[in-house]
Amino acid sequence: MLYPYLLLLHIVGVCGLFIALSLEVIIMSRLQVAKTTLQVHEWLTLSPVIHLVLPASAVFILVSGLALAWTAWGWGHAWIVFSLGLLVLLGILGPVINGPRMKAIHVAALAAPVGEISPALRRAIAHPVLQTYVPIPILAALGAVVMMVLKLDWPGSGIVIALILIASLILAGVRQGQRVCFLRSLRG
Repeated sequence: MLYPYLLLLHIVGVCGLFIALSLEVIIMSRLQVAKTTLQVHEWLTLSPVIHLVLPASAVFILVSGLALAWTAWGWGHAWIVFSLGLLVLLGILGPVINGPRMKAIHVAALAAPVGEISPALRRAIAHPVLQTYVPIPILAALGAVVMMVLKLDWPGSGIVIALILIASLILAGVRQGQRVCFLRSLRG
């Protein structure tokens, strides 16, 4: 039977997803504390890894997950529906929210003179939407893993989704507070 191979492919995809999302968080946190354009360029060299690993992982997860749902589980399970929904949502929000803002950082980094980070580059890095959104996909992916491992029913899966939203809002508030403190420290 194909089940063990599909499950392996699914788990490999999930591992890749967490690697890519973790790299994204690391890059953004390092960009925030970077002092020179050289440091920004060094951290941005990891972006191609994300652009390779993230879509490949999503394809592995989607193809194997759909095959597992059709052959082994069926579509009546909340954990399948909610996990698929989260994957699709992340696949849409990533390019819509992160894509343009990361591109703006790359453009500003290329235009910035060597040396201290320019104000335009600092603004691109500190964009509040980007800073707020970056950790949220990890929470969503973790929520999907929780639902899949525990095979949660509709109320249980709904609670996990609610917890993801609550944690995301709390994290967004904390990140905005950190951003305000960071910007104040830059002003002197």
